[in-house]
Amino acid sequence: MHNHGMKRFVLLTLLALLPVLLLVAFYIVKDPFHVVKPYKGQVYNPDDTISLSINWGYITVESYKYFDPKEHFDSFIFGSSVSWYYLIKDWQRHLPKGARPTHFNALRETLYGIDNKLRYLEQRDVKIKHALLIMEDEMLMRRTLDNDVLFVQHPETTREVSWWRFHQLYFNAYRHPEVVAYLLCPGPMTQCVLDKGFATTDVSDRDERINESYYHWADSVIDANPSEFFTPEHVARYTLPLKELPCRPKINDQVLSLLQDIASILKRQGTDYQIIIPPHYGYEAISSEDLYLMELVFGAERVHDYSHDPELGSDVHYYYDDGHLISRECGHLIDSAYNAVSLHSPFLKPH
Repeated sequence: MHNHGMKRFVLLTLLALLPVLLLVAFYIVKDPFHVVKPYKGQVYNPDDTISLSINWGYITVESYKYFDPKEHFDSFIFGSSVSWYYLIKDWQRHLPKGARPTHFNALRETLYGIDNKLRYLEQRDVKIKHALLIMEDEMLMRRTLDNDVLFVQHPETTREVSWWRFHQLYFNAYRHPEVVAYLLCPGPMTQCVLDKGFATTDVSDRDERINESYYHWADSVIDANPSEFFTPEHVARYTLPLKELPCRPKINDQVLSLLQDIASILKRQGTDYQIIIPPHYGYEAISSEDLYLMELVFGAERVHDYSHDPELGSDVHYYYDDGHLISRECGHLIDSAYNAVSLHSPFLKPH
């Protein structure tokens, strides 16, 4: 009698847990955010036109771990999504023969994230021979977003995020009814997940080996017939009011400490590095005080400010959208930086 009651209890418990178990099993099988199954050198399928939002900072680390045993990377481009379009082929013109470059970036990258990635590489005994850091002005005030699935740092690069916490964030995001419904019936639910911000049609081309995203179609159209890309609708959509100058300083004691730590790692590694402060549509230029401090920390010969370029900062035709400079112009900035060209602040530096 007792055994019969126990069996009944276990059966009822399993039945009660069945929906949860099925939900977990479906999550593991589908791996909608590419964080459960081991990375195997590919994110998108060739015919993908829509994707659930992906944490590219996580993919960066997994891509590095997957390809490095064969590639032996020793040169790295650091930065936010802005840095993707500083193409390896353009940077490689300024690297010595035999250099092995790749991207090591993240969406909405922070100084803290760059510092963590440098420490991660150093702890793995990686020799960082060359580095290109794309440090937009906004990065000086950007805080880590470790509670957001798009921006949470890879647990292997930071002590603040455990694997448990990392996967908890993603499972909670997956549990939204719209996401589950989309995974079950993608066709009817596509517009819903797009409207809710769970997915994107911004599926760029990828060179997985070097962790590089690029827009082959957009670049070819811009080169051949710019008006086909920069339609009146496109320009109207992304046109923004220009910021007032001069810009206010953003480097406080905490930010300065991070900059100094990044500089000390690069110095300890003997890294040949350059820093580009890129233009941003809307003319979000770095302040003269912040530029002065960055030159003190890294050396004036290594810091190249293009945020004060009045043409690049005020014309949407140099951008894919309202924030990402087209790859052709990024290539020009790489050339300028390695030819020791810089645009200094038009405002007086402090003495």
